[in-house]
Amino acid sequence: MHEDHYPDFLSPSNLNTGDGEWPAYDEHSRFESASQEVAQHVEVAPEMARTAALSAMALACQGMVDVAFPNGNVVPTSLHLLTIAETGERKTTLENWFFNPIKRFQKDKKTESEHAQQAYQRQLKNWQTGEKILNKEWAKAFENEEPAEEIEQRQVKHDACKPQPPRTYQLIYENITPIALAYGLYENLPIACLVSSEAGNILEGKAMEDLPMLNSIWSGSSLDVTRRASPSFTLNDPRLTMALMAQPKVIDRFLEKRGEEAMDNGFLSRLLVIKPMSMIGKREGKGRAVDSATMDRFNQRVTTLLETSMDILAHEDRQRRVLAFTPSAKEHWRKINKTIEQAQAEHGKYFHTRGHGSKLMDNITRVAAIIHTFEGYEGDIDTPLLEYARQLCNGYSNHFIQYMAGNPEIVTLTNQLVRDIRRLGAGQQEGTYHFKKVMISQRGGGRHIRKPKNLNAAIKLLTQLGHLEEKSPGNFRFSETIIGNTKLHFKNGVDYYVDEILKYDEQELHVSGNGRYREFKQKPNISQHSH
Repeated sequence: MHEDHYPDFLSPSNLNTGDGEWPAYDEHSRFESASQEVAQHVEVAPEMARTAALSAMALACQGMVDVAFPNGNVVPTSLHLLTIAETGERKTTLENWFFNPIKRFQKDKKTESEHAQQAYQRQLKNWQTGEKILNKEWAKAFENEEPAEEIEQRQVKHDACKPQPPRTYQLIYENITPIALAYGLYENLPIACLVSSEAGNILEGKAMEDLPMLNSIWSGSSLDVTRRASPSFTLNDPRLTMALMAQPKVIDRFLEKRGEEAMDNGFLSRLLVIKPMSMIGKREGKGRAVDSATMDRFNQRVTTLLETSMDILAHEDRQRRVLAFTPSAKEHWRKINKTIEQAQAEHGKYFHTRGHGSKLMDNITRVAAIIHTFEGYEGDIDTPLLEYARQLCNGYSNHFIQYMAGNPEIVTLTNQLVRDIRRLGAGQQEGTYHFKKVMISQRGGGRHIRKPKNLNAAIKLLTQLGHLEEKSPGNFRFSETIIGNTKLHFKNGVDYYVDEILKYDEQELHVSGNGRYREFKQKPNISQHSH
């Protein structure tokens, strides 16, 4: 990829737009080609396949590379991903396609470890025999009151030669307590993935007992773990990816029981969330066989990266590579970061989900580094790739706001305002109402909307969504569809989710031949909202 050529789907010209669609990557890349092959074969939405592929890619890359922000701050390339999908959406099948090479790698390494374990046991017995001999020599010297310095030196030398047990190559964990997970990362490999295609047992089980610990591991922070029944330990520099798939009812129960806690401590804010388009009832059974050459390229790359990660772990003089951005990509990074920061201000897209907004740039950076590494690109991460990561994470962000964050107060107030307009306003023509602000202040449905601050905020959002304009001070016109000459600050169904009005993609713009007349109309075959 070259910075002087921007494919249409990677155009970085407008950082504050997003139509809710999922961007495709380079069709010749391992990432996109494997995702498309599996998606058509399993008959799932492409974005669902991309998310499963990205999970496997993150696990493969996280032990090999870190990535530096333009300010020099270095972060891991681990990801926490959550796919929300009903039973019948083929979650397990999808997981198997992308995690099979990892499971095979783990199985092969465990077989090697078993052979190494046998050799270790023999070496340990020999070492223990030598220890007994030295101990007897020292005891005899002590009994005879003879000098023992030379024996003690041999003991020190012998201690340094004590054989170490081979690693257990555990890369994939399922339902496990946080303490056991941390110990597994300490005792076995410090890189792993918590994975489940039916994550109810994880989200509702013991794995979620210590969310702050999972947050620390996501950040790559060292952990001092104190245990009562067994020795304490320090986990240094861990890398953990989470690849969870769960039914909507499981997510609803988790949010009901733990949602406030998980939002407050930042666990939810770290998630890349997707609720893909359902394919149930739409499949035609026409998925062709997966192209073996395409999947071989993907699987071989996973294996190569894992081998490199194991080699880094085995040699203390080897370190993970720290990726950086090209000069123009650094400037693009700063623009994206500034846009996200501004969106956390009052009435901004992330005003009600500031924790999520604060982690979004981190996730964008990680995704860019993972794709860069997995595709084998040389040099620093360039602008087009960073822009693709932004667009992809923008899709995850929209789904997080829609399906995880819950309705912020401003949305509740705006829904109430629309209902009051329809009830109290004067209908001049179909789909258009005129009303006075004082009317809502006096007779609005509920004391919350009648408060001046709340009413002003709801009016502002409805205006920014393009459905309201002030004709004169205190006098407004509301339209069921977007008012043609209104400049949109936000899009309903993308930036906010106001149920009482049509989503942006449920409307279409009609422009006159001379370009002067603009009118939004409801797209056909979409049921009218009940007024």
